[in-house]
Amino acid sequence: MSEDQCSYCNGSEAHELWVQCGKCPQWVHVRCIPIQFTTSEDYPIKSSEVVQFICTKHGGDPILTVKSKKRRKMPLVNEGKKPQRYSLRAKGQIDYITLNEGQDVRLRSKHPHIDPFLRCFEKWRSVDETISSEQLLKLFPSVTTPLKVNDPAHSGMKVPPLDVAILTKIVGEDHVVDVMDVQSQQNERWTMKQWNDYYTNTPAKDRDRIRNVISFEVSGIPELGKGIQRPTVVDVNDLADLVWPETYDENVGDPPKVKKYILMSVANAYTDFHLDFSGTSVYYNILKGSKKFILFPPTDSNLAEYKRWCDDDNQSLIFLGDRLDKGVAYELTAGDLFMIPAGYIHAVYTPEDSFIVGGNYLSLRDLTTHIKIVKIEQETHVPKKFTFPKFEIVMGRTCEWLLKDESRVEKTGIDHVQSLIRYLRDPKVKYKPTDYKTKWTMIKKLNDIVDNKATAATKKSN
Repeated sequence: MSEDQCSYCNGSEAHELWVQCGKCPQWVHVRCIPIQFTTSEDYPIKSSEVVQFICTKHGGDPILTVKSKKRRKMPLVNEGKKPQRYSLRAKGQIDYITLNEGQDVRLRSKHPHIDPFLRCFEKWRSVDETISSEQLLKLFPSVTTPLKVNDPAHSGMKVPPLDVAILTKIVGEDHVVDVMDVQSQQNERWTMKQWNDYYTNTPAKDRDRIRNVISFEVSGIPELGKGIQRPTVVDVNDLADLVWPETYDENVGDPPKVKKYILMSVANAYTDFHLDFSGTSVYYNILKGSKKFILFPPTDSNLAEYKRWCDDDNQSLIFLGDRLDKGVAYELTAGDLFMIPAGYIHAVYTPEDSFIVGGNYLSLRDLTTHIKIVKIEQETHVPKKFTFPKFEIVMGRTCEWLLKDESRVEKTGIDHVQSLIRYLRDPKVKYKPTDYKTKWTMIKKLNDIVDNKATAATKKSN
């Protein structure tokens, strides 16, 4: 009997809720487990209600541990419908891991949203908008749409020779990275040796699942931190760099490590719609392979729809792109440098094995957007691990930076500064000022400057 067959009924019905033994690879139908061997009077109806299952292979009776929560009893029959059977071999291997998470049928080699993604991509595809490095540097404050840089060689972006094998030698085979399972969109911890064996040495047809590395930050690795240079426009406008102390300050520590990421994806990888932490802007340089992006601007309606989607229990079954408006679609190939402004909701598909260098940054241009996205992160309960590191400190230091030269307030924009003041007034936001006794005296000083400028502007207009 295969481990992909239920050890009770020998069946392989994909529409049933499955559970895997916590000690071996055996899968079983949840409702095939005798009810007396569960810790609840009712069967769970979704995988998030299951704590653990131990099968009979490990001595003693089986035990299904269920979260203690009142739930409706699972029906013993599918009322009004004949039970359906699905052939695992005829349609490709069913992905039981994500079947448990989302309770929808998926194949291990293809995320279910790829087809709707490709349809949506064609809907929003148009002539790519491009800009020169010189224009981007000059016009950065007014750039609000994703753009390809048409002369990346003059952008200041530099990357040493790199691929997965070279990267493995640089960081060491035992270096651990987060590897995303594309089907479940969940991370696993792998060594670089494991990842190199999978990406470099395993033919596509022999890869057990589709995987993605999208959160490997390398600015702290000397050979990469110094060897990789960001586009000049990013270095000039990075808010954290602008406001961070030039000498080490133990109150704030090192600056946020979000500057330089290496992203590695195999063919058919897919990253579902998301906002980069704090709505950061992104630079994205393709060294190998290709990518397809669909991006939607942070309009009030798009952000509201995104938030509803994040809060939906059936999120994994919904293709968000069908609910958003004013999209753009870009196909990127090796050599392309792509710039994404703050707050764009985007999904990414990988047609072929790819290797990318990119990074994130905050900017004064997008201060209001950053703060708006942080609020959405709080409302949708994004884990701290996936938020912009030290965001509160960057905002506090931005306040002190503005106070050092009042002309900066007007240059930044009164609306942006008022958004900053409202954010810092939240009692949950903690910041210990360098030049002021308390956070509140610092905020009052900035607010007084804003009020005075508003009064002066009113008198001038009259």
